[in-house]
Formats: sequence, C-alpha cells, structure tokens
Amino acid sequence: MAAIERFSTASRRIGETTHIEVHGELDCSTVPWLEGRMDAVLHDGHGPVVLDLSDLRFMDVSGLRLAVRLKARAQLHGVDLSLMEGPAPVERVFELTGMRPYVPRTARR
Repeated sequence: MAAIERFSTASRRIGETTHIEVHGELDCSTVPWLEGRMDAVLHDGHGPVVLDLSDLRFMDVSGLRLAVRLKARAQLHGVDLSLMEGPAPVERVFELTGMRPYVPRTARR
C-alpha cells in the first residue's frame, strides 16, 4: 500500500503572477518546507504571488504564523502577496485566533 503524501505544492506562472498551490496538511512539520519555498519566491520578486490554500485539508496555528510572516516579508520585498481562502477547517483557524482581519484572503475560485 502506497503512503499518502501529507503535503505538496505546485507552482505556475499566469502572466506576471506566480501561483503557488498548497495541498494536504500545513502543520509544524511541513511549515519549514513551505517557508523556504516561499522565501525563495518572495526574494526573486518577479511580480505578484498568490498562495492558494483552497486544497489544504488541515492547518494548525504554525501555518497561521507562517501566513503572518509571509505577508510581512512580502511587504519588505515589495511583492504583492495574496492568500486564497482555504476550506472551512482552515478558515476556522483564522476565525478562532482573531487573525481574520490581519491576514486577508481572497475568495476561492
């Protein structure tokens, strides 16, 4: 029986925008990998970046902390970073922590 992959990303360019899709579970064991990936994208500064949370099954508070850090880093690099809403369990983390207004997200496709 094949192991189920807990976390993966996919990226693509749409015009000037880099679109990063996050799949699976974003937690304390997967945040460092995504943080490194996003730091590289933000450092390159090649136009706007969309971080798509719509295919996450789970996100803990470490994922929320990462979202806050990424928004701040994007500002430092002059990059427009948008986060796309996740499913209800992911959005609940933003709601329960009171962070919804501080980490704006765009509606899912």
